[in-house]
Amino acid sequence: MKKRVLVLIFIPIVLCIIIWYRFPLIGDEINKQTIYVGVLDAFCESSSDNIAHAMWIDDDSGEGVFYVKKIAKELSIQPVFAVIADKMEPDIADSLITWQREGAGIVLHGLRHEHWEDWNMVQIKQDIIQSYQRLHQIGFDTAHILKIIIPPYGANTSAIRQVINQQGCQMISGATLVNPNRHVFQLGRIAITPQTDIEKTNRLLQKAFEQKAFIIFSTHSSMPSSFSFEKTKDILKKAKEIGFIFDNYE
Repeated sequence: MKKRVLVLIFIPIVLCIIIWYRFPLIGDEINKQTIYVGVLDAFCESSSDNIAHAMWIDDDSGEGVFYVKKIAKELSIQPVFAVIADKMEPDIADSLITWQREGAGIVLHGLRHEHWEDWNMVQIKQDIIQSYQRLHQIGFDTAHILKIIIPPYGANTSAIRQVINQQGCQMISGATLVNPNRHVFQLGRIAITPQTDIEKTNRLLQKAFEQKAFIIFSTHSSMPSSFSFEKTKDILKKAKEIGFIFDNYE
């Protein structure tokens, strides 16, 4: 009995060490998905790229996208916008369509940002199909929308994973971690908020760069209480200075 207890205690500790060593986390933001995705990643090979890559995804396609574009222009970074297909104001949609033509990335974030975790596979697939249809109707180039889907509210269920996989897309989970490479199915990301510790994040960036990892920055510019223009700019600038390559692959 004692041996069994020791094993049950020992295994999680070892897994956490592996996850932390290979894929650095921000310690105060670990959640269930971080552990889940981190364990999966621990059994994947390290990056096949010869240099570290980064991507910046801003969620929800609200008024904050204009702040995102300002930072992107100043730093010469192409951002990625996670759009809610049927909840964009016309001026925002028009701007995003123009920016997509200029090289900005567009990814799906649900038709109306509803709770996929309560849905079955048929409902989730229909939401994705309708999202593409709505974006095409508005004027987006749906043939060049990035093959990445971000489930609303960071949901992560078997049904969601199966549908996204069937669509030939990668999935952005709610995991707070750095990805081993750009080619795994479930991708985690690191949030930048007003509470973000810049020095801690810079140390994380340095470690991720040395591992030739793939880091995804997450912002919610359309939620003022969750967005910091200054910290977002500072961290992205630091990532560029370290040597991360920002390229929105299709």
